[in-house]
Amino acid sequence: MQIVQVVTEAEYMRAILEIRRLVASEPDSGTPDGDRLEVLTCLAEAFEAERYLRDLADIEAR
Repeated sequence: MQIVQVVTEAEYMRAILEIRRLVASEPDSGTPDGDRLEVLTCLAEAFEAERYLRDLADIEAR
């Protein structure tokens, strides 16, 4: 899986699947898989923060 920006729900789900796979393999920090896990986790967290905080703001504004 190539690391790409996580903008859509489909990209987010692909990232989550890859994160789960990597977590199961327990990669060491500083290895390619460990670095990949760290980057994908950051991207997924950023997507969640933007998507779900925006959704909460929309709900509270009603």
